[in-house]
Amino acid sequence: MKQIIILITFIIFSFQIGKANSFISLKNDIDTSIVIQTQRQKCIIVQLINKFTDTEGLTKILLIKKDKKKLISKTLPSADDVKNLNISINKYRIGFILKAQYGGGDNFYNRDFYFKWTKGGFFLYKIVGTHAKPNFTKNIITVKNILPFINIRDFNIQCFLENTP
Repeated sequence: MKQIIILITFIIFSFQIGKANSFISLKNDIDTSIVIQTQRQKCIIVQLINKFTDTEGLTKILLIKKDKKKLISKTLPSADDVKNLNISINKYRIGFILKAQYGGGDNFYNRDFYFKWTKGGFFLYKIVGTHAKPNFTKNIITVKNILPFINIRDFNIQCFLENTP
C-alpha cells in the first residue's frame, strides 16, 4: 500500500513540475519570426515577442538579430496605450512590414510600416494607412513615402498612430 501511495505521489509531483515549467515559458513567447537574407549573405532575424509582466501586462517587443547578435530591441505600445492595438510582422522583399491595427466603435485603422535593409540597418521608407468605417462601403487609403528614411532605432510607432486618415 505504501508503494502505491509513493508511486502516485511521484506521478502527481512530476506533472506539477511540468505545469510550472510551462507557466514560466508563457512570460516570453515568440509570436512571429522572419529570416531575411541580405545581398551580402548576412542572415537577419526579425522577431515579434509577446512579453507578460505583472506590472504592465502583455506587451510586444520587436527584436532584430544579425549573426545571432541582438541589434535592436524595441518595446511596442500595448492595447492599453492605443485602443484595441494589434501588431504583427510580415516578410516583404529585403525587409519586413510592421502592421498595426487599432480603433473601435465607428473607426478602424490600419497602418503598414515598410522597412528595408539598407546601409547596414533597417529603415522606414513607406507607410500605408487605411481608415475604415463599418457603415460605409469606401475605405480611405493614404500612402506616405518617407524621405529621408527613418532608421528603426529612431522609429517611434506612436507618432504615426493617429486617429485621422
